[in-house]
Amino acid sequence: MTAPNLEYISLNNALKQTLPLNFCINLDTTITRAELLADAVTLSEKLPKNKRYAINLCQDRYLFIVSFLAVCIRQQISLLPQNQAANTIQVLSESYSESYILSDDAELADFLISPPLLNNKSQQPFPDIALDQPISISFTSGSTGKPKAISKTWREFQTSAQLALQQLNLENQAISLVSTAPMQHMFGLETCLFWVLFSKLSLHNSRPFYPEDIRITLASLPGEKILISTPRHLKACSQQSIIWPTIKLILSSTAPLSQTLAKQIEQTLQAPIYELFGSTETLSFASRQTTQTELWQPYNTIQLQKIGAQFLLQGGHIQPARYLDDQFSINEKGHFILQGRASDLIKVAGKRASLNSLNQLLNQIEGVDDGVFFPSKNERLSAIVVSQLPKTSILQALKPLMDEVFLPRSLYLADALPRNEMGKLIKNDLDQLIRAHQLANK
Repeated sequence: MTAPNLEYISLNNALKQTLPLNFCINLDTTITRAELLADAVTLSEKLPKNKRYAINLCQDRYLFIVSFLAVCIRQQISLLPQNQAANTIQVLSESYSESYILSDDAELADFLISPPLLNNKSQQPFPDIALDQPISISFTSGSTGKPKAISKTWREFQTSAQLALQQLNLENQAISLVSTAPMQHMFGLETCLFWVLFSKLSLHNSRPFYPEDIRITLASLPGEKILISTPRHLKACSQQSIIWPTIKLILSSTAPLSQTLAKQIEQTLQAPIYELFGSTETLSFASRQTTQTELWQPYNTIQLQKIGAQFLLQGGHIQPARYLDDQFSINEKGHFILQGRASDLIKVAGKRASLNSLNQLLNQIEGVDDGVFFPSKNERLSAIVVSQLPKTSILQALKPLMDEVFLPRSLYLADALPRNEMGKLIKNDLDQLIRAHQLANK
Protein backbone atom coordinates (compact mmCIF):
# COMPACT_ATOMS: atom_id res chain seq x y z
CA MET A 1 0.00 0.00 0.00
CA THR A 2 1.34 3.42 -0.90
CA ALA A 3 1.98 5.94 1.84
CA PRO A 4 -0.58 8.78 1.81
CA ASN A 5 2.02 11.55 2.23
CA LEU A 6 3.97 10.66 -0.92
CA GLU A 7 3.19 11.55 -4.53
CA TYR A 8 3.64 8.83 -7.13
CA ILE A 9 3.98 8.58 -10.91
CA SER A 10 2.51 5.79 -13.02
CA LEU A 11 4.83 5.08 -15.93
CA ASN A 12 2.23 2.69 -17.30
CA ASN A 13 -0.06 5.69 -17.87
CA ALA A 14 2.65 8.25 -18.70
CA LEU A 15 4.18 6.01 -21.37
CA LYS A 16 1.16 4.27 -22.84
CA GLN A 17 2.40 5.14 -26.32
CA THR A 18 4.77 2.40 -27.50
CA LEU A 19 6.98 4.61 -29.63
CA PRO A 20 10.27 2.98 -30.60
CA LEU A 21 12.98 3.22 -27.97
CA ASN A 22 15.94 2.09 -30.05
CA PHE A 23 18.58 0.20 -28.17
CA CYS A 24 19.71 -1.61 -31.30
CA ILE A 25 23.04 -3.12 -32.26
CA ASN A 26 21.60 -3.77 -35.71
CA LEU A 27 18.76 -2.06 -37.48
CA ASP A 28 16.44 -5.07 -37.07
CA THR A 29 16.18 -4.69 -33.29
CA THR A 30 13.79 -2.16 -31.82
CA ILE A 31 12.55 -2.14 -28.24
CA THR A 32 9.43 -0.22 -27.25
CA ARG A 33 8.79 1.56 -23.99
CA ALA A 34 6.24 -1.12 -23.05
CA GLU A 35 8.87 -3.84 -23.53
CA LEU A 36 11.36 -1.82 -21.50
CA LEU A 37 8.96 -1.57 -18.56
CA ALA A 38 8.18 -5.30 -18.76
CA ASP A 39 11.89 -6.16 -18.73
CA ALA A 40 12.43 -3.92 -15.69
CA VAL A 41 9.61 -5.64 -13.77
CA THR A 42 10.96 -9.07 -14.77
CA LEU A 43 14.44 -8.21 -13.51
CA SER A 44 13.16 -6.58 -10.32
CA GLU A 45 11.61 -9.86 -9.22
CA LYS A 46 15.06 -11.51 -9.31
CA LEU A 47 17.14 -8.86 -7.55
CA PRO A 48 18.42 -9.40 -3.97
CA LYS A 49 15.69 -8.48 -1.49
CA ASN A 50 17.78 -7.82 1.62
CA LYS A 51 19.91 -4.99 0.22
CA ARG A 52 19.44 -1.22 0.20
CA TYR A 53 21.85 -0.13 -2.53
CA ALA A 54 22.83 -1.43 -5.97
CA ILE A 55 26.15 -0.39 -7.54
CA ASN A 56 25.22 -0.30 -11.24
CA LEU A 57 28.30 -1.00 -13.38
CA CYS A 58 26.48 -2.17 -16.54
CA GLN A 59 28.22 -1.03 -19.73
CA ASP A 60 25.46 -2.13 -22.10
CA ARG A 61 23.12 0.88 -22.22
CA TYR A 62 19.93 -1.12 -22.36
CA LEU A 63 20.90 -3.43 -19.50
CA PHE A 64 21.93 -0.39 -17.45
CA ILE A 65 18.52 1.24 -17.97
CA VAL A 66 16.60 -1.95 -17.24
CA SER A 67 18.69 -2.40 -14.09
CA PHE A 68 18.20 1.21 -13.00
CA LEU A 69 14.40 0.90 -13.30
CA ALA A 70 14.38 -2.53 -11.65
CA VAL A 71 16.27 -1.11 -8.67
CA CYS A 72 13.64 1.66 -8.44
CA ILE A 73 10.91 -0.99 -8.36
CA ARG A 74 12.70 -2.80 -5.50
CA GLN A 75 12.75 0.58 -3.67
CA GLN A 76 16.52 0.39 -3.53
CA ILE A 77 18.94 3.17 -4.50
CA SER A 78 21.34 3.00 -7.47
CA LEU A 79 24.94 3.93 -6.68
CA LEU A 80 26.68 5.36 -9.75
CA PRO A 81 30.46 5.61 -9.19
CA GLN A 82 32.57 8.29 -10.87
CA ASN A 83 34.74 5.56 -12.44
CA GLN A 84 35.07 1.77 -12.38
CA ALA A 85 38.57 1.50 -10.96
CA ALA A 86 38.89 -1.42 -8.54
CA ASN A 87 39.82 0.87 -5.65
CA THR A 88 36.81 3.14 -6.31
CA ILE A 89 34.41 0.18 -6.25
CA GLN A 90 36.03 -1.28 -3.14
CA VAL A 91 35.74 2.00 -1.23
CA LEU A 92 32.13 2.42 -2.38
CA SER A 93 31.21 -1.12 -1.29
CA GLU A 94 32.78 -0.52 2.12
CA SER A 95 31.07 2.86 2.53
CA TYR A 96 27.66 1.39 1.64
CA SER A 97 27.72 -1.95 3.44
CA GLU A 98 24.14 -2.84 2.41
CA SER A 99 25.06 -2.83 -1.28
CA TYR A 100 25.66 -5.31 -4.09
CA ILE A 101 27.23 -4.92 -7.53
CA LEU A 102 25.03 -5.16 -10.63
CA SER A 103 27.06 -5.69 -13.79
CA ASP A 104 27.00 -7.30 -17.22
CA ASP A 105 30.64 -8.35 -16.57
CA ALA A 106 30.83 -11.64 -14.67
CA GLU A 107 34.21 -10.73 -13.15
CA LEU A 108 32.73 -7.65 -11.45
CA ALA A 109 29.21 -8.71 -10.57
CA ASP A 110 27.65 -9.87 -7.35
CA PHE A 111 24.51 -10.13 -9.49
CA LEU A 112 25.13 -10.72 -13.20
CA ILE A 113 22.80 -8.95 -15.64
CA SER A 114 22.38 -10.76 -18.96
CA PRO A 115 19.66 -10.92 -21.65
CA PRO A 116 18.48 -14.44 -20.65
CA LEU A 117 17.41 -13.00 -17.28
CA LEU A 118 14.76 -11.03 -19.16
CA ASN A 119 13.11 -14.10 -20.70
CA ASN A 120 9.75 -15.35 -19.38
CA LYS A 121 8.36 -11.85 -18.96
CA SER A 122 6.56 -10.96 -15.77
CA GLN A 123 2.84 -10.28 -16.13
CA GLN A 124 2.87 -7.75 -13.31
CA PRO A 125 2.35 -4.08 -14.23
CA PHE A 126 5.14 -1.59 -13.62
CA PRO A 127 4.42 -0.23 -10.13
CA ASP A 128 4.05 3.45 -9.35
CA ILE A 129 7.26 5.27 -8.36
CA ALA A 130 7.48 7.75 -5.48
CA LEU A 131 8.46 11.07 -7.01
CA ASP A 132 10.38 12.46 -4.06
CA GLN A 133 12.19 9.43 -2.69
CA PRO A 134 15.93 9.17 -3.52
CA ILE A 135 16.48 6.78 -6.43
CA SER A 136 20.17 7.32 -7.14
CA ILE A 137 23.40 8.58 -5.63
CA SER A 138 26.01 9.91 -8.06
CA PHE A 139 29.52 11.01 -7.26
CA THR A 140 31.37 14.09 -8.45
CA SER A 141 34.45 13.46 -10.58
CA GLY A 142 37.03 14.45 -8.00
CA SER A 143 38.31 17.21 -10.29
CA THR A 144 38.32 19.61 -7.33
CA GLY A 145 39.26 17.12 -4.62
CA LYS A 146 37.44 14.26 -2.88
CA PRO A 147 34.30 13.06 -4.76
CA LYS A 148 31.00 14.09 -3.17
CA ALA A 149 27.88 11.90 -2.98
CA ILE A 150 24.82 13.53 -4.62
CA SER A 151 21.34 12.08 -4.08
CA LYS A 152 18.57 12.63 -6.69
CA THR A 153 14.84 11.88 -6.92
CA TRP A 154 12.64 10.86 -9.84
CA ARG A 155 10.94 14.27 -9.80
CA GLU A 156 14.27 16.07 -10.23
CA PHE A 157 15.29 13.88 -13.17
CA GLN A 158 11.92 14.09 -14.90
CA THR A 159 11.49 17.85 -14.45
CA SER A 160 15.02 18.58 -15.64
CA ALA A 161 14.52 16.32 -18.68
CA GLN A 162 11.23 17.95 -19.65
CA LEU A 163 12.69 21.47 -19.30
CA ALA A 164 15.79 20.54 -21.34
CA LEU A 165 13.71 18.94 -24.11
CA GLN A 166 11.49 22.02 -24.23
CA GLN A 167 14.51 24.34 -24.37
CA LEU A 168 16.04 22.46 -27.32
CA ASN A 169 12.67 21.82 -29.02
CA LEU A 170 13.19 18.06 -28.89
CA GLU A 171 10.17 16.78 -26.95
CA ASN A 172 8.14 15.81 -30.04
CA GLN A 173 10.88 14.89 -32.48
CA ALA A 174 11.63 11.30 -33.50
CA ILE A 175 15.43 11.46 -33.62
CA SER A 176 18.08 8.84 -32.78
CA LEU A 177 20.72 9.61 -30.16
CA VAL A 178 24.29 8.33 -30.39
CA SER A 179 26.27 8.97 -27.22
CA THR A 180 29.84 8.54 -26.02
CA ALA A 181 28.92 9.40 -22.41
CA PRO A 182 28.80 6.54 -19.89
CA MET A 183 25.44 5.92 -18.27
CA GLN A 184 26.94 6.26 -14.79
CA HIS A 185 27.84 9.90 -15.47
CA MET A 186 25.09 12.46 -14.88
CA PHE A 187 25.37 13.74 -18.49
CA GLY A 188 24.78 10.21 -19.82
CA LEU A 189 22.07 9.43 -17.28
CA GLU A 190 20.08 12.56 -18.06
CA THR A 191 20.28 12.45 -21.85
CA CYS A 192 20.27 8.70 -22.50
CA LEU A 193 17.66 7.63 -19.95
CA PHE A 194 15.35 10.41 -18.83
CA TRP A 195 15.38 12.47 -22.02
CA VAL A 196 14.50 9.38 -24.04
CA LEU A 197 11.90 8.17 -21.55
CA PHE A 198 9.88 11.40 -21.75
CA SER A 199 10.11 12.21 -25.46
CA LYS A 200 9.97 10.62 -28.88
CA LEU A 201 13.76 10.38 -29.01
CA SER A 202 15.39 6.99 -29.51
CA LEU A 203 18.73 5.77 -28.19
CA HIS A 204 21.28 3.64 -30.00
CA ASN A 205 22.64 1.01 -27.63
CA SER A 206 26.27 1.30 -28.69
CA ARG A 207 28.95 3.36 -26.97
CA PRO A 208 31.43 4.29 -29.71
CA PHE A 209 34.74 5.74 -28.53
CA TYR A 210 37.06 6.48 -31.45
CA PRO A 211 36.07 9.04 -34.13
CA GLU A 212 35.78 6.39 -36.84
CA ASP A 213 33.55 4.23 -34.60
CA ILE A 214 31.34 7.28 -33.95
CA ARG A 215 31.14 8.02 -37.69
CA ILE A 216 30.24 4.40 -38.54
CA THR A 217 27.54 4.28 -35.85
CA LEU A 218 25.97 7.54 -37.03
CA ALA A 219 26.10 6.40 -40.68
CA SER A 220 24.35 3.12 -39.82
CA LEU A 221 21.20 4.85 -38.56
CA PRO A 222 18.37 6.05 -40.81
CA GLY A 223 16.64 9.38 -40.25
CA GLU A 224 17.87 12.28 -38.15
CA LYS A 225 20.65 11.82 -35.60
CA ILE A 226 22.02 13.70 -32.60
CA LEU A 227 25.56 13.16 -31.35
CA ILE A 228 26.04 13.48 -27.57
CA SER A 229 29.65 13.80 -26.48
CA THR A 230 32.32 15.74 -24.60
CA PRO A 231 34.74 18.51 -25.64
CA ARG A 232 37.73 16.15 -25.79
CA HIS A 233 35.87 13.58 -27.90
CA LEU A 234 34.55 16.28 -30.20
CA LYS A 235 37.97 17.90 -30.58
CA ALA A 236 39.35 14.52 -31.67
CA CYS A 237 36.47 14.12 -34.16
CA SER A 238 37.08 17.58 -35.62
CA GLN A 239 40.72 16.74 -36.30
CA GLN A 240 39.92 13.73 -38.49
CA SER A 241 40.02 13.96 -42.28
CA ILE A 242 36.87 11.90 -42.78
CA ILE A 243 33.46 12.59 -44.28
CA TRP A 244 30.80 12.73 -41.58
CA PRO A 245 27.19 11.65 -42.16
CA THR A 246 24.42 14.22 -41.74
CA ILE A 247 23.90 15.14 -38.09
CA LYS A 248 20.97 17.26 -36.93
CA LEU A 249 22.85 18.68 -33.95
CA ILE A 250 25.63 17.97 -31.48
CA LEU A 251 25.27 18.17 -27.69
CA SER A 252 28.31 18.76 -25.51
CA SER A 253 28.80 18.98 -21.76
CA THR A 254 31.26 18.43 -18.84
CA ALA A 255 33.44 21.49 -19.69
CA PRO A 256 32.81 24.78 -21.54
CA LEU A 257 33.90 24.95 -25.17
CA SER A 258 35.86 27.85 -26.56
CA GLN A 259 34.25 29.55 -29.56
CA THR A 260 37.33 28.60 -31.60
CA LEU A 261 36.90 24.89 -30.91
CA ALA A 262 33.10 25.09 -31.32
CA LYS A 263 33.54 26.64 -34.78
CA GLN A 264 36.07 23.97 -35.71
CA ILE A 265 33.65 21.21 -34.65
CA GLU A 266 30.71 22.75 -36.53
CA GLN A 267 32.78 23.20 -39.70
CA THR A 268 34.13 19.65 -39.66
CA LEU A 269 31.00 17.77 -38.63
CA GLN A 270 28.68 20.17 -40.48
CA ALA A 271 26.19 20.42 -37.61
CA PRO A 272 25.30 23.06 -35.00
CA ILE A 273 26.73 22.40 -31.55
CA TYR A 274 24.85 23.15 -28.34
CA GLU A 275 26.29 23.00 -24.84
CA LEU A 276 24.51 22.06 -21.64
CA PHE A 277 25.42 23.81 -18.39
CA GLY A 278 25.02 21.99 -15.12
CA SER A 279 26.70 19.71 -12.62
CA THR A 280 26.23 16.48 -10.72
CA GLU A 281 24.67 18.56 -7.94
CA THR A 282 22.20 20.54 -10.10
CA LEU A 283 21.64 18.43 -13.24
CA SER A 284 21.63 20.51 -16.43
CA PHE A 285 19.80 23.84 -16.18
CA ALA A 286 20.96 26.04 -19.10
CA SER A 287 22.15 25.79 -22.69
CA ARG A 288 23.75 27.81 -25.49
CA GLN A 289 24.80 27.51 -29.12
CA THR A 290 28.42 28.38 -28.55
CA THR A 291 29.27 29.69 -32.02
CA GLN A 292 26.39 32.16 -31.80
CA THR A 293 26.70 33.48 -28.23
CA GLU A 294 28.78 33.23 -25.08
CA LEU A 295 25.60 33.69 -23.02
CA TRP A 296 23.93 30.72 -21.33
CA GLN A 297 20.12 30.68 -21.32
CA PRO A 298 18.53 29.04 -18.25
CA TYR A 299 15.71 26.56 -18.82
CA ASN A 300 12.16 27.87 -18.46
CA THR A 301 11.21 28.71 -14.82
CA ILE A 302 14.85 28.59 -13.65
CA GLN A 303 16.47 31.79 -12.41
CA LEU A 304 20.04 32.63 -11.48
CA GLN A 305 20.34 35.67 -9.21
CA LYS A 306 23.18 37.49 -7.49
CA ILE A 307 22.54 37.78 -3.74
CA GLY A 308 25.32 39.84 -2.18
CA ALA A 309 28.56 38.23 -3.28
CA GLN A 310 26.91 34.85 -4.00
CA PHE A 311 24.79 33.40 -6.79
CA LEU A 312 21.46 31.69 -6.06
CA LEU A 313 19.93 29.13 -8.43
CA GLN A 314 16.22 28.33 -8.08
CA GLY A 315 13.09 27.19 -9.90
CA GLY A 316 12.34 24.18 -12.09
CA HIS A 317 13.96 21.06 -10.66
CA ILE A 318 16.21 23.11 -8.35
CA GLN A 319 14.23 22.52 -5.16
CA PRO A 320 15.18 23.88 -2.72
CA ALA A 321 17.16 26.83 -4.07
CA ARG A 322 20.93 26.46 -3.81
CA TYR A 323 23.97 28.72 -3.86
CA LEU A 324 26.60 27.95 -6.50
CA ASP A 325 30.37 28.07 -6.16
CA ASP A 326 30.73 29.65 -9.62
CA GLN A 327 30.97 33.35 -10.44
CA PHE A 328 28.72 34.80 -13.17
CA SER A 329 27.83 37.92 -15.07
CA ILE A 330 24.02 38.11 -15.52
CA ASN A 331 22.20 40.35 -18.03
CA GLU A 332 18.73 41.88 -17.82
CA LYS A 333 17.13 38.81 -19.45
CA GLY A 334 18.60 36.48 -16.87
CA HIS A 335 21.11 35.00 -19.32
CA PHE A 336 24.60 34.61 -17.91
CA ILE A 337 28.30 34.31 -18.67
CA LEU A 338 30.39 31.95 -16.59
CA GLN A 339 33.37 33.73 -15.10
CA GLY A 340 34.69 30.70 -13.26
CA ARG A 341 34.58 29.17 -9.81
CA ALA A 342 35.65 31.33 -6.92
CA SER A 343 38.68 29.02 -6.60
CA ASP A 344 39.28 29.32 -10.37
CA LEU A 345 39.67 33.11 -10.34
CA ILE A 346 43.25 34.26 -9.82
CA LYS A 347 45.01 37.58 -9.32
CA VAL A 348 48.52 38.16 -10.66
CA ALA A 349 50.27 41.56 -10.40
CA GLY A 350 46.93 43.18 -9.64
CA LYS A 351 45.23 41.67 -12.71
CA ARG A 352 42.46 39.06 -12.59
CA ALA A 353 41.77 36.09 -14.86
CA SER A 354 40.01 32.73 -14.88
CA LEU A 355 42.21 29.64 -15.01
CA ASN A 356 39.56 27.99 -17.17
CA SER A 357 39.77 30.82 -19.72
CA LEU A 358 43.57 30.62 -19.77
CA ASN A 359 43.35 26.85 -20.27
CA GLN A 360 41.04 27.34 -23.24
CA LEU A 361 43.53 29.75 -24.85
CA LEU A 362 46.36 27.27 -24.27
CA ASN A 363 44.42 24.37 -25.76
CA GLN A 364 43.39 26.25 -28.90
CA ILE A 365 47.04 26.53 -30.00
CA GLU A 366 47.64 24.33 -33.02
CA GLY A 367 49.97 21.53 -31.97
CA VAL A 368 48.89 21.53 -28.32
CA ASP A 369 47.05 18.29 -27.55
CA ASP A 370 46.27 19.13 -23.92
CA GLY A 371 47.41 21.51 -21.24
CA VAL A 372 46.54 23.24 -18.00
CA PHE A 373 47.74 26.27 -16.02
CA PHE A 374 48.35 26.06 -12.27
CA PRO A 375 49.50 28.51 -9.57
CA SER A 376 53.20 28.37 -8.77
CA LYS A 377 55.59 30.35 -6.56
CA ASN A 378 55.60 34.12 -6.12
CA GLU A 379 51.96 34.48 -7.27
CA ARG A 380 52.92 33.49 -10.82
CA LEU A 381 51.47 30.75 -13.02
CA SER A 382 53.05 27.68 -14.56
CA ALA A 383 51.65 25.21 -17.08
CA ILE A 384 51.95 21.55 -17.95
CA VAL A 385 51.37 20.72 -21.61
CA VAL A 386 51.00 17.67 -23.86
CA SER A 387 52.58 18.62 -27.18
CA GLN A 388 55.33 17.82 -29.67
CA LEU A 389 56.06 21.54 -29.96
CA PRO A 390 59.14 22.97 -28.26
CA LYS A 391 58.50 25.08 -25.15
CA THR A 392 59.65 28.25 -26.91
CA SER A 393 57.04 27.79 -29.66
CA ILE A 394 54.26 27.33 -27.11
CA LEU A 395 55.30 30.47 -25.24
CA GLN A 396 55.49 32.47 -28.47
CA ALA A 397 51.96 31.31 -29.41
CA LEU A 398 50.65 32.32 -25.96
CA LYS A 399 52.06 35.86 -25.96
CA PRO A 400 49.45 37.47 -28.27
CA LEU A 401 46.61 35.62 -26.49
CA MET A 402 46.98 36.94 -22.93
CA ASP A 403 48.48 39.60 -20.74
CA GLU A 404 52.14 38.86 -20.15
CA VAL A 405 51.65 38.58 -16.36
CA PHE A 406 49.71 35.33 -16.97
CA LEU A 407 52.37 33.72 -19.18
CA PRO A 408 53.71 30.58 -17.48
CA ARG A 409 56.84 31.11 -15.40
CA SER A 410 57.68 27.43 -15.87
CA LEU A 411 56.36 25.18 -18.63
CA TYR A 412 56.54 21.40 -18.33
CA LEU A 413 55.97 18.89 -21.15
CA ALA A 414 54.12 15.66 -20.31
CA ASP A 415 53.07 12.58 -22.25
CA ALA A 416 49.46 12.86 -21.00
CA LEU A 417 47.35 14.53 -18.33
CA PRO A 418 45.33 12.43 -15.85
CA ARG A 419 41.78 12.73 -17.15
CA ASN A 420 38.81 10.46 -16.52
CA GLU A 421 36.68 8.99 -19.30
CA MET A 422 34.61 12.19 -19.46
CA GLY A 423 37.75 14.27 -20.00
CA LYS A 424 37.85 15.83 -16.52
CA LEU A 425 41.18 16.25 -14.75
CA ILE A 426 41.52 14.38 -11.46
CA LYS A 427 43.00 16.86 -8.99
CA ASN A 428 44.98 14.47 -6.80
CA ASP A 429 46.56 12.74 -9.81
CA LEU A 430 47.33 16.09 -11.46
CA ASP A 431 48.97 17.39 -8.28
CA GLN A 432 51.20 14.30 -8.19
CA LEU A 433 52.16 14.76 -11.85
CA ILE A 434 53.03 18.42 -11.30
CA ARG A 435 55.16 17.63 -8.24
CA ALA A 436 57.03 14.96 -10.18
CA HIS A 437 57.86 17.42 -12.97
CA GLN A 438 58.87 20.13 -10.52
CA LEU A 439 61.26 17.78 -8.71
CA ALA A 440 62.72 16.52 -11.98
CA ASN A 441 63.42 20.09 -13.13
CA LYS A 442 65.07 21.37 -9.95
